Amino acid sequence: MNDQILEKLARSLTGDSTDIIPFLPYLLQDLWELGSSPQEMLSLIKNHISLNEDVRVLDLGCGKGAVSIQLAKELGCCCKGIDLLPDFVQYAREKATEYGVGGLCEFRVEDITEAVQAERGYDLVIYGAVGNILGSQYETLKALAGTVRPGGHILLDDAYLAEGNEGALLFQGDYPTLPEWKSVISKAGLKLAAIHAPDEENPNNAKDFINIKRRAEELSKAYPAKRELFAQYVRNQQNEYADLESSLVGVVFLLNKVNKQ
Repeated sequence: MNDQILEKLARSLTGDSTDIIPFLPYLLQDLWELGSSPQEMLSLIKNHISLNEDVRVLDLGCGKGAVSIQLAKELGCCCKGIDLLPDFVQYAREKATEYGVGGLCEFRVEDITEAVQAERGYDLVIYGAVGNILGSQYETLKALAGTVRPGGHILLDDAYLAEGNEGALLFQGDYPTLPEWKSVISKAGLKLAAIHAPDEENPNNAKDFINIKRRAEELSKAYPAKRELFAQYVRNQQNEYADLESSLVGVVFLLNKVNKQ
């Protein structure tokens, strides 16, 4: 795996250095949902598409499996989750067993930049708050579209610049406006079936931040030479939350891969 992929992985989990990667399981041990809300995705599915136990779901960058597990529990569908971090995948496997869906969920340790080129024919593909690991917005959508059967769907959790925002973000950058997103979606040969943008901030954000900060302080005591690495990670988390409050709108797109005539 090349350094560029590792850098993108770190940034997708609010790190700005690959040095943070070995410590991510500890920093995020109190969180199950890593960015994406299973409830929001379930709502979009139930309101706009019909899934049954025969459908196949692919969750790329699945983290600890929160979305796949709750989809399997609610809808009885088979889900395959892929993530690069072994600790996350092991947690997902244990959680699937706990929720009684161990037979419906398969979780694998794999590089999603490779998996996206090999996996094909899914009814639904989930790309939840994974960022630019697969490339630009257009490159990401084209890659995801390749994993979906004609007529299938993609659930994409991302963000767009709030109206009137000049793009001065505290953490990360390169977020399109909503019209720009719609243009890229169309250019990628996909149809925007539905969109969900929460009206208010996720109430779990404050609790999650407190837990991450506490774990960072514990790591700072255990690894004093890396204190600044952990402090910067906490600052990044704080900046990301601030961006979502003021400059960005978190959004889940439900996209349809149109049947070719």
